Amino acid sequence: MKKKLLDLKLTYKQWVSLAAFFSCLLGIVVYMSLSSAETAAKDSPKVEMVKVVVAKQDIPERTIIKDSMLKVVEMPVDVVPAEAVREINEITGSPASVAIQQGDILTTKKIYTDVRMTGFTGTIPPNCRAVSVAITDITGVSGFAKPGDYVDVMVVSGTKETGLKGEVLLQNVQLLAINKTGGAADETAKKSADSKESDDEGAIKGNADAMATATLALPLDEALKVATASQKGTIYLVLRPVAPTDIFTVNTDYMIPAERNTDAAPKVSTPPPAATPAPAPVRAQAPAAAPQPSQQAEQGSHMKIIRGTKKN
Repeated sequence: MKKKLLDLKLTYKQWVSLAAFFSCLLGIVVYMSLSSAETAAKDSPKVEMVKVVVAKQDIPERTIIKDSMLKVVEMPVDVVPAEAVREINEITGSPASVAIQQGDILTTKKIYTDVRMTGFTGTIPPNCRAVSVAITDITGVSGFAKPGDYVDVMVVSGTKETGLKGEVLLQNVQLLAINKTGGAADETAKKSADSKESDDEGAIKGNADAMATATLALPLDEALKVATASQKGTIYLVLRPVAPTDIFTVNTDYMIPAERNTDAAPKVSTPPPAATPAPAPVRAQAPAAAPQPSQQAEQGSHMKIIRGTKKN
């Protein structure tokens, strides 16, 4: 049988027909394979990709985020958190609330979308510093000034004897915070100090014993000016209205000269008269010596000539 098959010879047309048959069979197999793969791809769930912002480098906490620190990549929506940031410009210039590692997805929980969320430091303007001054109910507008208000800062120095000088140091200053709980005095002293009328001046005195602090937002040079003035005299805060008619005042100095009260001047006691010293004893003048004969001769009208012991 094998010998008969080996002796079988195919013609050229048979070989061509056989090749065409196998080619068609191979094409059908490939087509069926591709069709089944496409059907499987359609039947399988499609993975949705979204763009998110990730860190290109390590970002320490409280660091201001810049464009060069971030990049945008595509990730499956299933692995992207709901708070993920999609655009770089949404968080540029905001500080990081936590330390961010390279490759981490940026979320709204990892950054401060508002700089005020960083705490008290977030309320300080970028070009200012926070400086505190001591105040009382009198010097601090009786507690009516609140954080966010704008005040003028004055200083009063000197005494009644040497003269009083007042000066407006700064105007239109933002009040960041005010502490009314510091330095509490005795409650009885507070109540007695409130609404107490001065016998000397006839003015109502506030609670000058309850110390507090007011924190102002000032450039560094002006903060130094206020700190120095607080050592020179008493700082007063002047609360500004919401819409003042004059933003700044030119006349910022005022002086009261020293008081000269002649009635209250102490009387100078007249010292007792000094005892008259006893007159010094007058020395008795010695009697004039009797003139010698020669002197008498000179004084007289006659002249005497003495020769030895003889007189002419």
